[in-house]
Amino acid sequence: MFFANKKKRVLIIDDDRSLLRQISIHLQEHRGFDTIIAENGEHGSAIANKAHVDLIILDWTLPDIQGIDLLARFKTAQQTKNIPILMLTAHNKIGDAEKAFALNADAYMFKPFSLQRLGEKANGLMT
Repeated sequence: MFFANKKKRVLIIDDDRSLLRQISIHLQEHRGFDTIIAENGEHGSAIANKAHVDLIILDWTLPDIQGIDLLARFKTAQQTKNIPILMLTAHNKIGDAEKAFALNADAYMFKPFSLQRLGEKANGLMT
């Protein structure tokens, strides 16, 4: 019996529509991933709890909930605790990355960033 290679699915949670589109297109066209986008934390949380995703790319600053709080929620919830989470954010003050890693973020990237590097990091987190 042959099994089809299942595409990796990435949930991107960010309130910047242009950035969501850029990341989504890049990951689809250059990495072959399926992507799901959410423009706020509650929508992203609902998707993460219902859809099987292999990676979450999460912004820190969202309109309804701070990404760092959503990270804590994801990493303690049964349905999402094992999903790798890459924080992609402009938060680059001393202690920001450390706080995210203390809450079990799997990776942290600062904005602005390279789409190629983001794709590489995403791929590495899902292997």
